[in-house]
Amino acid sequence: MTSNMEKIQSAFKDDADVKLLSISVTPILDSIPVLKEYATKKGVIDAKWNITTGDKKHIYNLARKSYFAVVNEGDGGLQDFIHTPNFILVDKNKQIRGVYNGTNNEEVEHVIQDIKSLLD
Repeated sequence: MTSNMEKIQSAFKDDADVKLLSISVTPILDSIPVLKEYATKKGVIDAKWNITTGDKKHIYNLARKSYFAVVNEGDGGLQDFIHTPNFILVDKNKQIRGVYNGTNNEEVEHVIQDIKSLLD
């Protein structure tokens, strides 16, 4: 998924209107310094792509209720776990415009084309 996000970053690196966000679903393992080191190794451009984490209950609530990234219920507690291959395209009005399998190269090309369409 990271290499496919790199493709998207590369395709829009000079377009200030396109921002990327990755949220770690394992905040207990992925502290800010760990994520910063990972981002540096992967060539993440800070102004373009944010890799972040936070309170587990908050992250899981966002995934389920705001981004609809997963359909299963959970409480964000110790035994709750979310991991999805989904990339979610959100427009400037915070409307979800598409859900793509971030592990599938064809779908990554599709999201790139959809972003270009939104920019037009």
